[in-house]
Amino acid sequence: MDAKFVPSSSSLDPNALGTLRSRARADDPKAIEAAARQFESLFLNQLLKSMRDAQKGDGEGIFDSNESRMYTGLLDEQLANRIANGRGIGMADMVMAQIDRARSMTKAAELAATPAGASGGGAGGAGIEVKNAPPMPIIRQGDRNGR
Repeated sequence: MDAKFVPSSSSLDPNALGTLRSRARADDPKAIEAAARQFESLFLNQLLKSMRDAQKGDGEGIFDSNESRMYTGLLDEQLANRIANGRGIGMADMVMAQIDRARSMTKAAELAATPAGASGGGAGGAGIEVKNAPPMPIIRQGDRNGR
């Protein structure tokens, strides 16, 4: 089997997830991207599993056995990893954008909370720009039924 088709780690490997968690807590951008890709891979794996379950008929097929179900589960995991680590479906990009937005909002709030003289010019001198405002809820509390 060609080495480029074998993923470096499974999306369900607890050791790899622990390492990724510690790197993401250290605010490593590559770790955040890897976590977003793994999330997309897990989502795709569930999607493929649901699609296979929906495809099954009422009767037992000639190739339906515990072993074939195990191998199709492994195949789905590998397909999900390949799709997520390739072009993907865009979910990892959305997760990374949401994390970046949340981090920039947190940094802006921290800068706004510090006195203007303590940081050397306030929020404007720090060079942090908030790209997007937080999303507004569609229905606010008390606005039900157009009131």
